[in-house]
Amino acid sequence: MAATCCSVDLGEKLFCSLNQAFIVDPEIDEIDIIPCMHCQEEHNNEKEDPFIIVSHKLGIKSWCIKPLFLFAYNKLIRSRIKGKKDCNLSVTESVQLSRAVLLVNAECYTAWNARKEMITSGVLNLVDDWKFSGVVLSKHPRSAETFSHRRWTIVQLGKHKGQGEFIQSYLRTELAITLRAAACYADNYTAWSHRAWLVDRFMYDKKKKLFSELQGIRAWAESHISDNCCFHHRQLLHRHLKNVCSKGEVVHLLLSEVEFITDLILTFPGHEVLWYHRRFVYHIWNHWFADVGPQTVREIANSPERNGDCNTDNINRTSRRTSPSIIPSLLELASSSFKILTESKSRSRLKTPITDGTFLPLSTPSEFKFCDGVIAECKGPEGEVQRSCALNYKRWLLIRSTPHQLNCNGAAFTPKVVKEPGLS
Repeated sequence: MAATCCSVDLGEKLFCSLNQAFIVDPEIDEIDIIPCMHCQEEHNNEKEDPFIIVSHKLGIKSWCIKPLFLFAYNKLIRSRIKGKKDCNLSVTESVQLSRAVLLVNAECYTAWNARKEMITSGVLNLVDDWKFSGVVLSKHPRSAETFSHRRWTIVQLGKHKGQGEFIQSYLRTELAITLRAAACYADNYTAWSHRAWLVDRFMYDKKKKLFSELQGIRAWAESHISDNCCFHHRQLLHRHLKNVCSKGEVVHLLLSEVEFITDLILTFPGHEVLWYHRRFVYHIWNHWFADVGPQTVREIANSPERNGDCNTDNINRTSRRTSPSIIPSLLELASSSFKILTESKSRSRLKTPITDGTFLPLSTPSEFKFCDGVIAECKGPEGEVQRSCALNYKRWLLIRSTPHQLNCNGAAFTPKVVKEPGLS
């Protein structure tokens, strides 16, 4: 009994110290746990501060996590049990207790629900709660409950401040937080799902924002080439862009995407995620442009803008002719991407099939030729994974292809599928 009382007293003392830390620095934007090798000694040393603040970053020493959480959680739960009149809490205590609980356990939906009730009743500021959930995500970047609560908060912000105000003042920060969470945890499905929700809610019909988003995560994808969630997000953006762009613009964007994925495959061999993304680009190209004539595709694929041989005035004239829509500079931006990729070809000895005039871009024969080139470049044990990926892609192409797709310029194309060693 004495040990329990001591634990409660310690928990209450730590709870007060945590509240004081947020009073000293109300701009805390990140938290983490500091592992302690000598917990018992620090526990007994009253001069030892359990919380450390440096540049708005809060460090919580590991020895105090358990007593702090148990005290805050038990007191918060007791206050929410009907009939417990002796456990009624003030608004300040409820906010502080829920904060202490969630900093340790972000999946406690009871604490999040308590904060929702306080927001609804007008005693907790919406923006303050939005900022706090960002602090929680700095320690718990994969917390589904936190992202769910954050979406609820964003909906409330939209109702109170207007959707335009949210886009203007908060959307950029929200997108940055999702990337920070995604960088902290590989294949962070919850963070990318939240980002997809933001796209669906605030960008789905805005061409310039969608294209900026596609370009914005390009560098992130290049440094996280095994993160399937990132490439899945790019696929979502392409589907949205199809609904707001002209056919010519979509052709340019898909050709840019296959240039991008080709460059990654050749620069970082042996990553299966990249080959799966190539399958997506091939599939939507042949699904969306089945009715586009070969001559039209060649004209767009080999246009001066793609090769970077024209000046800005020519690009602008072509953009206005091809797409007299809201954003005439979209093709100019895409053409800049093509030029950058063309200049970076020196990293690879392979010529991409898009610039090859033998076959149509993203046709089945051109993809087979690309795979054959990759396989020919695979040398030694380190090339076996890349070779296997290329062979799997060729088999997938063969299964999906129709006799019409295996014809090029009126001549039948007979693909060669090389067997892997040991396969019958």
